[in-house]
Amino acid sequence: MASLVAPSLDTFLGKPIKDICTVGYDDGAQNHCAHFVSHALEIKNGILCGDMKFDTRHQGTTIKVHELFNSLSQRGPWEESPKGASSLLVFVTSAKNVSNNRMSNVPQKHVGIYLNGGVYNYSNTRHQVVLDASLDIFHDKFKKTYHGKDISLYYGVIA
Repeated sequence: MASLVAPSLDTFLGKPIKDICTVGYDDGAQNHCAHFVSHALEIKNGILCGDMKFDTRHQGTTIKVHELFNSLSQRGPWEESPKGASSLLVFVTSAKNVSNNRMSNVPQKHVGIYLNGGVYNYSNTRHQVVLDASLDIFHDKFKKTYHGKDISLYYGVIA
């Protein structure tokens, strides 16, 4: 992920998924955090957005948070993330949803792109890409949303 630069991610800010997804998978009732991240970084693992539409099967990018996390060769608790890294994927879920460094398919999970201290992520309530100014703000937002004492951060590296 060394090629990430803030200006390129800034072009996504405020955009709804319909303006990001090239195959037209933009159902507002669905969670689009992994979908946004995967379009921004061109990740294609597991179920793709095109698989959700009849005429675009096997096109598009990854849409499921747990499939994205589990497909990464470098992943784990945030405390174990590579020191000094300025860009990583950041995942948030209850610690009980991650076992043996594999994330379960549960409703309460989210992913964003950590870059230079902030987190670009898709707000499913605002239906647009947002930038949380710090990792703490991102984490606190999901502690409140998911109402758990064990809401934890995990990292992932795109090779």
